[in-house]
Amino acid sequence: MKSAAAGLLFLLCSGLAFAQNPDPSKWMCRDLSQSGGFLYDGETIFGKLACRPIPQVPQSQPTQAAVSPNSTSTPPASTISSPVQQGENPPEQPTQNTPARQGPPRVFLQAASHGNTWNARRDQSMEMSKDFERDCPGVRVTINQQAADYTVILNHIEVGLLARDNQLQVADKNGDLLQTKEGGGIKGGVKNVCALILSDWAKQ
Repeated sequence: MKSAAAGLLFLLCSGLAFAQNPDPSKWMCRDLSQSGGFLYDGETIFGKLACRPIPQVPQSQPTQAAVSPNSTSTPPASTISSPVQQGENPPEQPTQNTPARQGPPRVFLQAASHGNTWNARRDQSMEMSKDFERDCPGVRVTINQQAADYTVILNHIEVGLLARDNQLQVADKNGDLLQTKEGGGIKGGVKNVCALILSDWAKQ
């Protein structure tokens, strides 16, 4: 009696399951004949298939990062505009005023003397200093070469009583040569150098 009821229930379940198509995403099925028609615990019959439900994993909702109400977000560095990008003029740098030149130009005198007479042994820079004081009052002679605006170099050559030669060079504070002159006396050379220095000084 129990066997007949079990068989009837088996056929009823088979008939109901046969009309259904198992969803492959929800059921894992096998051929019922592999177990000789035996149904394992938890399986359901779909026609000739014995299927077991696949456990479904609930999908979690994406969570948003918690933001503290007191926190402030900093925009990326690329979005921060500099004053120049915003069309503003950059702040002007303070300009340093160059102090105006005061007083006459300072001149440093340097001399070398060569010859076979006693007069050639004298320091000719002192002779030039006398000529500058007398004939060129627009300049100031200094013995400090670092403070000088111009340097005058004399090469004096004296052989015998009549043979004399004077070579003069004039350079500015940067050491740039302004003029080289050869011949004539020291006094005439000083007047020429004086005019050159005062002319160059007026251009600055």
